[in-house]
Amino acid sequence: MKTLTATIIILLAISSTLIAGGKKEETIEPENSMMMMVQDDQTQNRSNEPFIDFQDLEQSQMIAAEAPTVLFFHATWCPSCRSAREEFTKRSDEIKSVNLILVDYDNSKDLQKKYGITYQHTFVQIDENGDAIAKWNGGATDELLSNIKKGDDS
Repeated sequence: MKTLTATIIILLAISSTLIAGGKKEETIEPENSMMMMVQDDQTQNRSNEPFIDFQDLEQSQMIAAEAPTVLFFHATWCPSCRSAREEFTKRSDEIKSVNLILVDYDNSKDLQKKYGITYQHTFVQIDENGDAIAKWNGGATDELLSNIKKGDDS
């Protein structure tokens, strides 16, 4: 009976090792996991440069109080939007002084109504009150820089 019990215990130990793939579980210490989260956030922010993801109009207004701010109504399925995003990313050094906020065209019906947006790849520069001070369709970096109103120009 003791031999049978020992054999069953050994078989259970071997089978659990095989089921786990022969790998030991690794535990991550809390400070290491926190460091990994910070690194993930930094990587995500860098990969989204020079864009800010739209959260809400209030956040956009606060951002607009600090620097020229443009809402970029884009769609992931839109070829001209993708092209513009790629160019903005490549030429991000040229637009460091502008806050470019990505607004998902397909999920922004209230904003579309507020700013009279009828199709994607539309840009609206807003002020700290959320009022439109410039609006244009299409283009990328050159158009952004030529259409943006700064300071006394608005």
